[in-house]
Amino acid sequence: MADDPVDPTDEQASDEDRLEPTDLVRRSRVVLRAGILMLGAGTSGLRVREVMEAVARSIGIQQLDAQVTFTQIVLTVGRRGLFRTHVGETRPGVNADRIARLHQLSHELPAHESAEQIDRRLDKIEQHAFCYPSWLLVMLVAVACASVAILANGGWREVLAVLPASAIAYGLHRLLTRLQFNQLAVVLTSAALASALYVGFAQLLTLTLGAPSDRFAAGFVCASIFLIPGFPLVTAGLDLTRLDLDTGVPRMTYAAMVVLAIAIGVWLVASLTGVSPDPVGPLNGPPVLVWSAIVAASFLAVFGWATMFNAPLWTAVASGVVAIFGNLVRQLLLDNGIKPHVAIFAACVVMGLGCALAARWFSMTKIIMTVPTLLVVIPGSSALRTLIYFDRTDINAAIESGVSTALVVVAMVAGLSGARMLTDPEWTFTRSHQ
Repeated sequence: MADDPVDPTDEQASDEDRLEPTDLVRRSRVVLRAGILMLGAGTSGLRVREVMEAVARSIGIQQLDAQVTFTQIVLTVGRRGLFRTHVGETRPGVNADRIARLHQLSHELPAHESAEQIDRRLDKIEQHAFCYPSWLLVMLVAVACASVAILANGGWREVLAVLPASAIAYGLHRLLTRLQFNQLAVVLTSAALASALYVGFAQLLTLTLGAPSDRFAAGFVCASIFLIPGFPLVTAGLDLTRLDLDTGVPRMTYAAMVVLAIAIGVWLVASLTGVSPDPVGPLNGPPVLVWSAIVAASFLAVFGWATMFNAPLWTAVASGVVAIFGNLVRQLLLDNGIKPHVAIFAACVVMGLGCALAARWFSMTKIIMTVPTLLVVIPGSSALRTLIYFDRTDINAAIESGVSTALVVVAMVAGLSGARMLTDPEWTFTRSHQ
């Protein structure tokens, strides 16, 4: 039987395979994988580059250039005069425990490590189970939302209405996310459900007790506060502070779209039910009781939010403690007539410095501590009031509320960035990452 004719294309492919620097390709893929895991966990572009640089040094990559965006990395590596470019893509997400593990890996890598060994370590990080079971997360998130209702001057009736409403809405949000529905549609649906359930449970309490609560509006937004995109919002601000526009601008755009979806979902329910957007007065009662409630609510709100981000237990506890001090500073300044955005700036500086100290003392990761602490100062209610005032054609009130919301957001980012510049040279100075 005659031999089959040799396909010249096969011979050409074989020659190309022999010329291909497979060892460099294998090493560069490990570097890219570490960066993609870090980016997909929700951290800033700077930290993504730091992890990739640490892996590259360990496996002998001599030159690394990376363009990091919100969901994509374009990586070019060089070794012994050879260069290769890889592109990786991921979906937006948050996993604080993965950020901490990758951060720890980047600091523990030896001077010389094989690509295969690092790949195996990345496998363990990627496959690591979540820190908390789903049923516990539902309970903790509900407690966090109810705690925010207290910080928004809600009473015990608002707390009782927020608890089941946020628990059911968060459970649905997790289910729809797991089924990979459109993310903005999931956010809008979850916000509308949380708000509608809050109204329903509040009405049940009214029917039971015979009179409506004068603090009903305080808990209305809080039932859906778990949807606030904390990580994209904070990391976008930090990226923009370092003029990392490729990462910061799309991240901020994404956060703005999520916030808009939340606002629309809550606004739909508010329009149908006629909820008043006007702010509620401060809590009444003995000062010791009021301040004790503020302290407890500050801790529980941030602790629950941190666990939702899959932060390790002691990191979540540390975040809650730092939030107590930051929120006390804010409350004291507000009680003394200081403008809200100035008080929030000071609170964010205190929380940023507190997170930096705790991270240094207890070997924790700053970013996964910093983001949850912001829950005590996020202007969710004022953002919703802006939309409702516009819907009611009360333009003056809408502009006033909108400007107030914008000032608070700027104050948050400025406060955290200022604290970073005081504690982290990477934010204080502009350095090249080569």
